Amino acid sequence: MKQKIAVLSDVHGNITALKAVLKDAEKNNAQEVWSMGDIAIGGSSMEECFQLLGEVNTTQYLMGNWETAFLSVIATQSVDLDNPSQVYFANLVQYDYEHLTPGRIKQVKELPLTSRKTIENITFSLTHNLPTTNRGHELFAYQTQANFDELNIGTDIDVAIYAHTHTPLWRYTTEGQMILNPGSVGQPWYSRQKLMKNRDASYMLLTLSDGNVEDVDFRRVKYDIQAELNNADQLGFPYPALYKELLTTGHASTHDREKLKKINLDRNYRQKAKEFLIDLSSK
Repeated sequence: MKQKIAVLSDVHGNITALKAVLKDAEKNNAQEVWSMGDIAIGGSSMEECFQLLGEVNTTQYLMGNWETAFLSVIATQSVDLDNPSQVYFANLVQYDYEHLTPGRIKQVKELPLTSRKTIENITFSLTHNLPTTNRGHELFAYQTQANFDELNIGTDIDVAIYAHTHTPLWRYTTEGQMILNPGSVGQPWYSRQKLMKNRDASYMLLTLSDGNVEDVDFRRVKYDIQAELNNADQLGFPYPALYKELLTTGHASTHDREKLKKINLDRNYRQKAKEFLIDLSSK
């Protein structure tokens, strides 16, 4: 029996890209969807992305590092308001928090860190990053083989799928397990500048048949970036100029403290973050 699975990750609230990817997956007869984490934060429509994935046959969700960070801010209000990067993140958290439907935070809290599936007698391990942590740079494409061998979490595993790096990848562990990364739906990234020019959404279409991985199709899907930016603007998404830069060039400003410091001052984002944290602590 042939089985087609759309594996996607790192949507980061980009509903326009997600719609295009799911349309492409349907056109290519995908029977189910696996979401490898980071639906949350970074774009204008986290809630709508969860809703859309709930309307298709999404059989797997994972907890990405941005979901973890989102929950941490909500639970602890631990934000250094003198750190422009943390102010930036706090404003993104506030935006998503205020746009979530009842029950969504409960769903996010219950997302698993890892999972495993056996389909067509092929056993998959599913992680956002390493099996023990959903954050870090250990599995970027340029890292050592020893790092990737940490995905070899059992002799029964045939294929290890991870995400997080926003870069499609296909390689193997030392023991021969296949390692796959679908790239990013919402914010594709490459370490090489020329490759960053392609801003199409990334996902992966697996075809399994008779106990074999028959095909691994790394898909790139065009979507209307300007429509996504217009949607974000209409919804009042914070840091609109940074979102435009991110979607059109691939360059994130998350750790650019000088740039963020100026924007936070110009747009009063530090005070907004402070008020949000005070409001959270009172609930």
